[in-house]
Amino acid sequence: MQHRFRINRRMWPWRYVRLKGDNEGYAFTPDPTDPAAKADCRILIDNRLTGRKRLRIELHEFLHAAFPDIDEDVIDKRSSDLARILWTLGYRRP
Repeated sequence: MQHRFRINRRMWPWRYVRLKGDNEGYAFTPDPTDPAAKADCRILIDNRLTGRKRLRIELHEFLHAAFPDIDEDVIDKRSSDLARILWTLGYRRP
């Protein structure tokens, strides 16, 4: 399954694929100094994830795309907070 979303004025391909090892998601962010790097931005989410964990990883990778300069620990904490709040409010994948 593939989607495309506009994040920070760029189109980001968003794909669900089987990732190797312990990896649950990736946000490939383009090099801001390279104008040709537009095509390099993409988000990959492991297609085996379900439930609240999938929501947390989706939010985590979105936050990396939206705020590429934010520290990994901050991204991890905020995505966990957002996932917990949205899950409590009843947000579920259709």
